[in-house]
Amino acid sequence: MILSPSMIQMKAVTSVAQGMAIALTIFRVLLRLHIRRFWWEDAWAAVAGLCGMAHLINSWVHLLCHGTTCVVSFWATTFMSTGVNWSARMSILFAIARIARHTQRLYRLSMGFAILFSLTCAGFVVQKARDFESSSKWYQLPCPSCRVGHPMAAYQLAAKAVADTILVVFSFRLLWNLNLPSRQRRMILAIFSSSIIMSIFSLFHAIAHFLISTWVETVAVNLEVLSSLIICNLLVVVTYAYRVLNREPDDPEDDDYSGPIPSVSTSQRLTTISLDLVTDTSASLRPLDSPATFVPNRKEDTRSV
Repeated sequence: MILSPSMIQMKAVTSVAQGMAIALTIFRVLLRLHIRRFWWEDAWAAVAGLCGMAHLINSWVHLLCHGTTCVVSFWATTFMSTGVNWSARMSILFAIARIARHTQRLYRLSMGFAILFSLTCAGFVVQKARDFESSSKWYQLPCPSCRVGHPMAAYQLAAKAVADTILVVFSFRLLWNLNLPSRQRRMILAIFSSSIIMSIFSLFHAIAHFLISTWVETVAVNLEVLSSLIICNLLVVVTYAYRVLNREPDDPEDDDYSGPIPSVSTSQRLTTISLDLVTDTSASLRPLDSPATFVPNRKEDTRSV
């Protein structure tokens, strides 16, 4: 395949950006392991990072090689882009689930959405494999590639839009009903914003596909992968930067400001006061010429007020 200078420049720019996003993923995983807060959301982010690395390598192999190697790299690039997009969404979903872990109804709902996202991603992979395998004519092209049909592209766009809507509505629902600290509230608002950004890049990808412009669609795929990698790691990186730049004296060193919601709110906690202490204090304040008051000895009585 003959590469024009503009194609090489665009690919180089997107590759550098993807490399930075992968480095961000590595930083996020190492940070979470260091503070001993590694959870499922971080595992899904690691999966997205691995898929991003495979996508970056195979995209260059697809441009520079020929024959069977080019065909295999196209298959890998296509499947890895799907893996990045949906692993990033799973990471955001599990970030919400971690916050709502002590709210059983919301936590179970998030697990149901996780199953739905997994089945949707698996369905995309199977359907793409069937479309690519149904015709082998594209194997003989100078730069082998195969485009999915318009119905499949529309279905992918609709599924991504629904998934992002679920993330937005679910995070807003969590924010609306629960009395969260301001730091956790800011994190959920970040989730809200990032889901919208992913939808915008998914829409751009779909428009490029419907325009039947292979090169524009390639750029759109790279940008969608890049945005998914950055967004799924942005939550942890932003909270880390906030902790470093705006740390208060009483903040623990490993606080990521995104822990689970406490099962009992501060306003519901009970204060215990010793009645003996109150009695002793009142006796010490009684005038010296006041009549003695007999107070029977008893065990310490505590009541909740």
